Amino acid sequence: MAKYIQRIALLGKERWIGWEIDGVGTELPGLTLADRLSEEELRARGVREFTPLSFEMFLGMNADAGPAKQLLDQDIDFRLDALQVGIERIRGGGRREVPRALLTHFIGGDGQLNHPRVIARLAAWEEAGRVEFVGQEECYLRIK
Repeated sequence: MAKYIQRIALLGKERWIGWEIDGVGTELPGLTLADRLSEEELRARGVREFTPLSFEMFLGMNADAGPAKQLLDQDIDFRLDALQVGIERIRGGGRREVPRALLTHFIGGDGQLNHPRVIARLAAWEEAGRVEFVGQEECYLRIK
């Protein structure tokens, strides 16, 4: 579990909230990794507790908004980093096949599969021997 803080604005006031996210431990856009912050720094922001949040719930946050029409490069990178964590969780569960639907969920929809950054990252993973491109609905990538 990793601890993060997030700055939000509610009713014209800024406040910080704490999250403890399962399966994540890297920098995330919009969140500040709090593991390195002192208790004094957290208290100064008003953070007294961290709400547990499963990795799956974290990925589903704001899912009702639907896929973004156009993602920024940092959004694509973030989603690919989340996919990499998801692939490790799949591997840890003893499975090797990544369905196309899961891949599109992580990267924000079908339209993002052809994004140059997505193609480059998947190609790099394949070249490094981490995955094999299969391209089928039930097995889009095979984890090696």
